[in-house]
Amino acid sequence: MSSSPTTPRAETSGGDDAPAAATAPGGGRKLRPIHWLRGLFGRLYWRTFLLIVLLVSASLATWFQSFRLLELGPQVEQTSRQITSLIDLTRLALIHSDPQYRVSLLDDLAKKEGIYIYPRNAGDAWTPMNHTEFTKRLETAVDTRLNEQLDFADVVNDRPGLWIGFQIEGDPYWLLLDRSRIDPSLSETWATWGAIATLLALIGAAVIASFVNKPLRDLRLATARVGAGNYSQMLDEVSGMREIREVNRGFNRMARSLQEVEEERALMLAGISHDIRTPLARLRLEAELSVPDEQAREHIIDDIEQADRIISKFLEYARSTTPKLESVDLNALIDFIRDRYQKDETVVLRLQTPPVPPVKANTLELQRVVVNLVENAKRYALTPGEVHTDLDISLQPGIDSVLLTVRDHGPGVPDEQLAQLTRPFFRGDAARTSAKGTGLGLSIVEKTITAMGGRLELRNAAPSGLQVQIWLPLEGSASI
Repeated sequence: MSSSPTTPRAETSGGDDAPAAATAPGGGRKLRPIHWLRGLFGRLYWRTFLLIVLLVSASLATWFQSFRLLELGPQVEQTSRQITSLIDLTRLALIHSDPQYRVSLLDDLAKKEGIYIYPRNAGDAWTPMNHTEFTKRLETAVDTRLNEQLDFADVVNDRPGLWIGFQIEGDPYWLLLDRSRIDPSLSETWATWGAIATLLALIGAAVIASFVNKPLRDLRLATARVGAGNYSQMLDEVSGMREIREVNRGFNRMARSLQEVEEERALMLAGISHDIRTPLARLRLEAELSVPDEQAREHIIDDIEQADRIISKFLEYARSTTPKLESVDLNALIDFIRDRYQKDETVVLRLQTPPVPPVKANTLELQRVVVNLVENAKRYALTPGEVHTDLDISLQPGIDSVLLTVRDHGPGVPDEQLAQLTRPFFRGDAARTSAKGTGLGLSIVEKTITAMGGRLELRNAAPSGLQVQIWLPLEGSASI
């Protein structure tokens, strides 16, 4: 087969696992609302905020309901007194006034006091008053005070209001009052103040939750810095609460101890590298000059070069520096990889690389990652029945990341070993390959991707082969 890259196929190399990629963070599909809420309230800040809001809201609701219950009795008493007084005064005024002045009296009551008196006819259409706890108690109180059964209505002859049916010397009348006389006078006021109190509670809860969460947030950021190898910024050991100061003091001691261990390890590895490579160089020179058998000399040189590569892998894995992040064009990077293997007859690259936005990574480190994956596939994933390795490389844009997939068509690995492939010094089943290595290749890849804020996942592809999926954050987005 030709060693040059073939034209990208219609399907992507990760097509068999598209649903899994779509559901992964940044894989191109939005999270369902229930998952979003679960993730939101799984954070300490929002959980604290929610608990404070619930506590304050429950307290306000209990207080408001208690106040309404306490207010109901006096309000019924006051309103019933007012209604009975109006009925008694109206009766007295109409009974004892001169008949020729009664019309003027009714007009004055309507204009000045908002009290309307109408004769009640048998054909009047009226709707009984809607019964609430307040109106029930009000009717009972008025009937008790007047010692008679009155009719209370909300609407009479399609005219709404507070209608009260009573009698004057045996003649039926309707008394019409303003509806506001029986509406709870303070309900709107207390509802407004309740809304203001709830808003202030929300603001206070946000401030309190932020204050409580700040030391934990600082600790999380400090932990991330230490995990990335940055020991320069320590936590405050002077100000704040005593418990927080003690935690910060212990964390700083741990960070300084880790820094010392890291420095000693780097010094030791540098010394080992120098001490071992120096005799290796002498051995190679001596083999080239002193071993007459050409085949034996090549074997010796090959063993020396393998030992040198193993040392390089150890040093590469032991590197703890955080790569400097920059804007990386993945399409240009994949083109560079394609050109690099253009004349390599041991691997055939098949690309599915639509234009994708820039990602936040390190160009050199990302190139090393992809080259490492290609070389790993060349050694371990020879396509069955072929003399070369078929390798699919694809790009898939997501919401806040880009998915880079590298998939071979080799025998794959047992599912129970997938989680162990990124462990240092672990090598897969011998049936997958006869090549020898250090078992650090995928460990270095995962460590590098994590240091750049990305995420790596390994899975077996159908019908065969190993698939490496790498999610890289878009430029301007947070780590995955």
